[in-house]
Amino acid sequence: MHLDDPIPLPASRPALARRVAAAALSAGLAVAAGCSMVGRLGYDHLPTLAAWRADSYLSLNAEQKAIASRRIEALHAWHRGTQLDDYAALLREIQRTVAQGDVDEARIRAWRIAMFERWKPIADRAAPAGAEVAVTLEPGQMRRLRDEMERDNAKLRRQWMPEDRSERVEVRTKRYLDRAELFLGTPTAEQQQLARRMAAEVPDSEEQWFAQRLLRQQDLVATFERIRTERPDPATASAWMREHLMRYAQVRDGPGRPFSESSLAASDAMSARMLAIATPKQRQH
Repeated sequence: MHLDDPIPLPASRPALARRVAAAALSAGLAVAAGCSMVGRLGYDHLPTLAAWRADSYLSLNAEQKAIASRRIEALHAWHRGTQLDDYAALLREIQRTVAQGDVDEARIRAWRIAMFERWKPIADRAAPAGAEVAVTLEPGQMRRLRDEMERDNAKLRRQWMPEDRSERVEVRTKRYLDRAELFLGTPTAEQQQLARRMAAEVPDSEEQWFAQRLLRQQDLVATFERIRTERPDPATASAWMREHLMRYAQVRDGPGRPFSESSLAASDAMSARMLAIATPKQRQH
């Protein structure tokens, strides 16, 4: 599960425990950068990748790098030592259910909510780290953060949101199939047809999802600015940072909320229908 990805599919075997844990942990490890992409690159490598990503967004000085590295390593060690057994138990439950073929939209929704619930303790642990870095940031680093976000957003808009409706459906279909392949292996012809049909049938929600992404980024910038300019005590700064981090597991209020909720429902439906026609080999995968 990728915290900024609108179409998640469920994990299907306990061997994915570290990958799923990484998906939840990654945003906390990359708190200074506000980026969750590192979760796709391997649990054991997350500290190095998160520190690199934070530096690429903020151009950290030597002291800030030391703070970020120390905090990231501590967060990773805590997560490895206290959280992985819980992820493994959840994934064993998912494996049993998938093997039995008893998967519907309601069950997938419950798994999705269960994963979001596991974000709360990560936010609690990551918040002081983000606050400690934020209080040291300089105006030039904040400008760099905004510029890097703008570049990422422009690239994402080009890739995911072409103006032509037929092109957008093709892009969406590819996204569906890429996700299905990650969890199930090579999609069958029937699954490819299902992905194309559902990509054409679901309401366009990329703009609303993108608007939610922008709100989270704006909130991150505002939180960093508030901490670095007001310089509150560590407990207050950590509370502000936690409020921001918890928004990664929430659908923001506003005009786009119904679209975001319908997109999540469509995701659950897609996952259930893909698994309903999965082969025994795909279920094992």
